[in-house]
Amino acid sequence: MKQKVPSKVLVQHPLVEKVQADAIIFDIDNVLVDTRQSYLEAIRIAVELYLTHGPIPFFSRSAGGKFPSLLTPEDVDQFKLLGGFNDDWDCCYGLLVYLLSLPVKNRTLEALKKSVAIEKFSKNVKQRPLRVSGITALFGRPTTVTIEKVARIFQEVYLGKDIFPRVTMNRMRYWKKRGLIHREKLVFKRPILEKLKSYGLKLGIATGRPLYEASHALKHLGIADLFDAMTTMDDVKKEEREKKESLRKPHPFSILKTAQALGAKRKFLYVGDLPDDVLAANRAKSSLSIRSVAFPMLAANPFQATKELESVKPDFFIRIPADLCRLLKI
Repeated sequence: MKQKVPSKVLVQHPLVEKVQADAIIFDIDNVLVDTRQSYLEAIRIAVELYLTHGPIPFFSRSAGGKFPSLLTPEDVDQFKLLGGFNDDWDCCYGLLVYLLSLPVKNRTLEALKKSVAIEKFSKNVKQRPLRVSGITALFGRPTTVTIEKVARIFQEVYLGKDIFPRVTMNRMRYWKKRGLIHREKLVFKRPILEKLKSYGLKLGIATGRPLYEASHALKHLGIADLFDAMTTMDDVKKEEREKKESLRKPHPFSILKTAQALGAKRKFLYVGDLPDDVLAANRAKSSLSIRSVAFPMLAANPFQATKELESVKPDFFIRIPADLCRLLKI
């Protein structure tokens, strides 16, 4: 049964006065675009394929069983809320490190599933954001898990047989079906974004998606022309190579870069769904006039997501896209 979240849970500040802003920066995943059946599902599938694929798999699964069956959407959401796993490759990698640390009675997927307790693990881990460095400090870095293989499987699942070979010039190895990218739907519908634009607001994006995937979603869903600036993972990785440090959220780099393109003297709102997003926006406050807006309503467990988000102190919560207009009194 779907949980109904009382509106009072999401009231951070009473909306008595109009919030001053002339630019809004959005995250894409589970903010502008519903990715529960694409990115989130790709994580579940990629992790399970990594563990069960090949002549000598880590674990065997029963023939004809449900797939994917190891991790629930709630498991993935809970893990992401630990922080530092905004990049889905990192999330897959971190989950694999965790799963391979668990004691099992036998090498079957069913036995492994009985040992999975991500909610309990989350309560016991105090470090936030945890990141890949944190989980490998706890469990070590398995030589049998590589980020290259994680990325390859994930991209095959997400892009699928109709896009992956064309974009990467590689044959499909792990996944033979259509990509989950085609399952994505708009959350912030075009009329709401057009309304924001009609009031003179500049719109930007700061996303952990690669450029191709961000552009594909915005064009396919018919909203690409409404945005004035965008920073993607391609920009982040380029800067990381130059600076030799991680610049992924919760680092504010992507927000600062988009803000600079929009005009850094503007008053900004940043809308995101994860603690990493709120932390990034809050850390940008030393350089910008910006306020953070948390939008956790597409989480598998909005109550838990709200609790984690409250711990990083967003300026506002919204329940539905129209709340953003109410926040601005437009």
